[in-house]
Amino acid sequence: MIFHLHSPQMLKMLEKSLRKSLPESLKVYGTVFHMNRGNPFKLKALVDKWPDFNAVVVRPREQEMADDLNHYTNTYQIYSKDPENCQEFLGSPEVINWKQHLQIQSSQSSLDKVIENLVAINFGKVKHTRCILYMMHETAKKLFPSLVDAKNLPPNDGVPTSM
Repeated sequence: MIFHLHSPQMLKMLEKSLRKSLPESLKVYGTVFHMNRGNPFKLKALVDKWPDFNAVVVRPREQEMADDLNHYTNTYQIYSKDPENCQEFLGSPEVINWKQHLQIQSSQSSLDKVIENLVAINFGKVKHTRCILYMMHETAKKLFPSLVDAKNLPPNDGVPTSM
């Protein structure tokens, strides 16, 4: 089953739920945050069920993904509460168009195996890229209070360390 969350109330509920799952949901949370404030990139959010979803995919609308070879416009953000059991949802052509060059962004390395399986099923290739996120001390304290530890953070004028 696939649900397209298009009403402002549903998107606000999704944002609130994703906030509780930070930092794993960071990519999707940030995107839904901007969708709730005007949706400047004309994205849509899909979930496997509602309101108690297990997986969320945020992607451009179909008309925005017209170029099958452009993996920059064919970009998906994915979060799953249960990565081992989201393959069927992510494998649906209504959720992800596996016939295009595409880019999948997620903060969950636990989704790697699922994505690799789906790519293999669809005769594709995977190229992994890792990025590091830096943020201000105040932002980290606000978003990730359980992760912020004084020994991991430098003084206000110090050089950042990774957590």
